[in-house]
Amino acid sequence: MAASPAHSAAAHANGFDVLRIGAALAVIFCHHFHIIQAQPPGWLNANMVGGVAVMIFFSISGYLVTLSWLRDPRAVAFTAKRLLRLWPGMLVAVVLDMLLFGPVFTTLPVREFLSNPATLEHWRNLLLVKAYTDMPGVFAHNPLAGLMNGPLWTIPMEVMCYAALAGAGVLGVLRWRWAASGVAMAYLAFFLGFRNADLTGTMRHWFEYPAYFAFGSLLALHRGFVLGHAKGLLLGLAPLCALLFFGAKLEHSAGLLLLPPLLVVLGSQRTAMFSWLRRWGDPSYGIYVLGCPIQQSVYALWPGLSFFPSLLLAWLLAVAAGYASWHAVEAPVLRLKSLV
Repeated sequence: MAASPAHSAAAHANGFDVLRIGAALAVIFCHHFHIIQAQPPGWLNANMVGGVAVMIFFSISGYLVTLSWLRDPRAVAFTAKRLLRLWPGMLVAVVLDMLLFGPVFTTLPVREFLSNPATLEHWRNLLLVKAYTDMPGVFAHNPLAGLMNGPLWTIPMEVMCYAALAGAGVLGVLRWRWAASGVAMAYLAFFLGFRNADLTGTMRHWFEYPAYFAFGSLLALHRGFVLGHAKGLLLGLAPLCALLFFGAKLEHSAGLLLLPPLLVVLGSQRTAMFSWLRRWGDPSYGIYVLGCPIQQSVYALWPGLSFFPSLLLAWLLAVAAGYASWHAVEAPVLRLKSLV
């Protein structure tokens, strides 16, 4: 059953947009050390900052997308809504990579660049099933020569999670909360027991990030309980996760147990500030898929800038690009959701 307009408006007057914007900016922060070849402070695990940012995206996505299915459990409509959210922003990124950043920053002649098989392959990002992040001759004098858009590699993983959720819905699993919860908890148990970096010593992103999506989905299935007992839930999880993190050194396990519930509780807070920020739109996806070529461009144009001025410029340009993508392309296309 579709949500009423009042329910939909209330569901959107929350902090999830702010959390996603913060996560997108954190990804840029993490990547900037590599892009300008700067060493982070000894106390900072910059790569983990980027990893946690992606975990934030998957946790929130698992929660909100599951709620979307529960409100309207039609596979075709669900698929259309997901494509309307993912594909326009990807189109903006691919077109700008191909027709702006690429021609300006490649060492190849423009005609040769545009006809190069490795360039043409970049269009295949629009299929959303495999990422093509490099382009020929671009940013040749940057530390990460040849890299155009690294973050695109997570998009096919997101699509895989959507497909798994839709498959569960089509099979009828999501009709029964206990069955759906059992499937989600089974995957979480599998991950924690067999693919967990705390035990294997190696992060396996294609298992770890979907675990955050699965936990977000589990929280959506029990949304009433989670939000109704938010304070007690977090107060109970916090010392347990602290013990796992600092005592048992099970850092990945602790993060998985604490981060999704914390994000759901924080994101569900409704404040006047969150509502005001939402009026400006949601630039998070645009920031995420445009941040890397913008960072590469900033370094290519001003290689002498130190870390923080360079980062600040990249942030400002990425936020502007994110809002432009939202207002010019993403938001108008999303209005089509009312037709499905």
